Amino acid sequence: MNAFLRRTASATAALCLVAPAAWSMTAEEAWDAWVSIASQYGEDIAAASTEKVGDTLTAGGVTVKIEVEDLSISGELGDVTLTENADGSVTIKTPEAFAIDMVTAPEYGEKVEAQINFATPGLDTKASEVGGITTFTYGAPEIVISVDDMKVDGEDAPLNMMAKLTGTTGTYAVGAGDDAAMTSEMTTEALDISFDGRDPESGGNAKGTISVAGFSTTSAGQGNVLFMSPEKLPALLRAGAEMSGNSIIGATTFEMSGQDGSDSFAVSGSMDGATLAMQLSGAQVTYAVNYQNFALTMSGSDIPLPEVSLALGETSVNVIFPLAQSDTPKPFMMAVGLKDITLADGLWNMFDPGTVLPRDPATLTFNLAGQGNWLIDILDEKTMAEGPQGVPGELHALTVSDVLLKVAGAEFTADGAFTFDNSDLTTFDGLPAPDGTLNLKLVGGNALIDKIVSMGYLPADQANMIKLSAGAFTRPGTDPDTLTSEITVTPDGMVSANGIPIPLK
Repeated sequence: MNAFLRRTASATAALCLVAPAAWSMTAEEAWDAWVSIASQYGEDIAAASTEKVGDTLTAGGVTVKIEVEDLSISGELGDVTLTENADGSVTIKTPEAFAIDMVTAPEYGEKVEAQINFATPGLDTKASEVGGITTFTYGAPEIVISVDDMKVDGEDAPLNMMAKLTGTTGTYAVGAGDDAAMTSEMTTEALDISFDGRDPESGGNAKGTISVAGFSTTSAGQGNVLFMSPEKLPALLRAGAEMSGNSIIGATTFEMSGQDGSDSFAVSGSMDGATLAMQLSGAQVTYAVNYQNFALTMSGSDIPLPEVSLALGETSVNVIFPLAQSDTPKPFMMAVGLKDITLADGLWNMFDPGTVLPRDPATLTFNLAGQGNWLIDILDEKTMAEGPQGVPGELHALTVSDVLLKVAGAEFTADGAFTFDNSDLTTFDGLPAPDGTLNLKLVGGNALIDKIVSMGYLPADQANMIKLSAGAFTRPGTDPDTLTSEITVTPDGMVSANGIPIPLK
């Protein structure tokens, strides 16, 4: 759930209990904290009136307004009560239903207007303050968000959309000051989304559902980094701001279908779960995502089969990328894994009706890691607008590992390591001179070529030329149908395969 939904959809969701509080928080302080924190993130929360009777403060006619570039959000939450508790916390009660208006009006594109309705029956929110940190907790058995009354460029665009979160709990804590640190946690037992829309011009329609068996998310950092507009982010990172976040997504299923005249489509799929992690600072960005057992099935008038399906046993991407200007090398890394890729027989049969090729699951993985540094400040808007003067950065080392391509009975692997001389940019035409070795191995390559020839996709004479060319750079391995090669590059510009020089020009 995004920042607005955490704070406003929950009414407002941002309010918490720390028990027992070290000292009491008054209802007025809780209200002021809510308004102040919201303003740091571009939200304008105001009340038409405030009145305190006993230990309860009533903020009447509470409104919320957000203006972010081409997006405008506004609405009235109604009356909000804040009641002081004996343990020093403050209980917040908001209306169980309210609506907001959303308008997007990009300079180029369609203007979209919609009313978003929120229902939060049983929402329990509390606030407290300890050591200068205002902390909020919230919990709701059910939160329902729905969209209606949508218009596109002033014309009605029928759309019914609903998202229901079941068993949602969370915390949200912010320190004092415009650049205060923020931490948040949210857990939802289930998320169900449905939509049904129609194009008023063509009469086409689309509908779908998404079901998630729970998810959780945590984040930390300066709040103005988390919610600031993208063009302001580089300056904040240069000033020392940072953020991090982690999410765990449960088993998910989805399906969508649509019809527009004689054209139709249908998509359905599932996955066992996913994890996402991210860290961002002025020094570097790290990102990691992993999906387990993703499956997808598609059909439609433009697909020449009853249906097409594919599956991936595991999908992963891990990235470390330096951002800061530096005189010393910094680590970088990119690792990708697409494991156990399978296609349905119907798709295989389109190009292999005789089942010539093995249909074992395919896999593609690789890991590139090394050391490098930026000689310019890539977070400086002026520097990037003017363009770098000379070489923008240096590459010092590169390691290649975990390279694996398995497909149609053949298997290719590789690994190696190189260092680079950044003082020599002439030997390799502007690139730093490398020094290192890359080891290659191919198993089953000749058998795969022979199968492709038997299928009629490759003439036999061209296949023989491929085998002869490969033989110039490889040597037979110890196992049948195995080729290996050791590619070596030296700083003087010499490139060799298995000790035999390779002419580059």
